[in-house]
Amino acid sequence: MRTPSSVLVIDAAVLVAAARSRSSGAMLEAARAAALVTTDRIVQEARRRVELGLRRPDLLAVIDALAAELTIVPVAALTPILASSEVALRDAVPSRNGSTRDAHVLALAWVVEADVWTTDRDFAGTGIASWSTPNLRRALAEGAQDRRLSLSRE
Repeated sequence: MRTPSSVLVIDAAVLVAAARSRSSGAMLEAARAAALVTTDRIVQEARRRVELGLRRPDLLAVIDALAAELTIVPVAALTPILASSEVALRDAVPSRNGSTRDAHVLALAWVVEADVWTTDRDFAGTGIASWSTPNLRRALAEGAQDRRLSLSRE
């Protein structure tokens, strides 16, 4: 199995799941293995989903605490390549649904040479690896096991 990159871009659904304690363990594992980054728009989206979608304003503080542990890049800093990432999303996604909503996530992944940790398949065909939570956890566990084995041989 391929190992995740040393930088992972986090999407809003992953933040929301971690706030709901559904992937908080995975978030800790990932943070030990990689630098975690996201955009300011993703943090806003996660806050909106928690407050308005889930009607759980009590989780806003959890989202904020999680965000404080991430490197947050303003979408404005990605403006020079947003158009290219929109084209890549529109044309490369197997579903061909035409959505360019996550262009800022793809742009960030390109800029920081990262994989994307997400719950959807929007990044397939863009040249960026994307990880579901179960696959990421499995890859991180295998990578840790491989490192332990190589250390024990030294």
